[in-house]
Amino acid sequence: MTEKPITASPMTEMPSRRSFIKLVAVTGAAVTLGGRVAAQTASSPAKSGDLLVYQDGPQKGQVVKVADLKEGAAVWAQAVDPATKKPRDAMKSGVVIVRLKPSEIKASSQKNAVNGVVAYSSVCTHQGCPAKEIGSIGQGKGNIICTCHGSIYDPRDNATVLGGPAPRRLPALPLKTDAAGELVAAGEFTGKIGPK
Repeated sequence: MTEKPITASPMTEMPSRRSFIKLVAVTGAAVTLGGRVAAQTASSPAKSGDLLVYQDGPQKGQVVKVADLKEGAAVWAQAVDPATKKPRDAMKSGVVIVRLKPSEIKASSQKNAVNGVVAYSSVCTHQGCPAKEIGSIGQGKGNIICTCHGSIYDPRDNATVLGGPAPRRLPALPLKTDAAGELVAAGEFTGKIGPK
């Protein structure tokens, strides 16, 4: 018995020019869309469920607990991926956490606060210096200050700019707590991090 030579069927032959153009267009769109999604994911310095850990001091690396925060004091922390314990973006994931009297928190900040605690990006919107301290004198007293150029933000009112060269408020990081009272991000930052 002789075997027939293998030949390509009409369906497996080279695609028509029209089919080829469609295939290239669909593939290009998929690659572009995939690139955009990846870029957005990579640029999100905090996500819901991220833990907030101390960035300095004797508790550096430990998760911040509401019970450990003093009213009117600031804590410099960082949002970290709970799976890797590392920041998603080391340059933009810093936060300044402030515990306030719940009655002091204005409506603009209440939706992002938990148990009297608010958190904002610690990257000044002027030139990107750390804005991580509470001022003790003058207009800065009780407010978040940037010690580089003197920008002042109101932690009670969604980090509204009170003074200095900052062009806009600090983005808020919505908060929640877990069963152990540890601070956890409830979402992404509410705006662009740092200067334009």
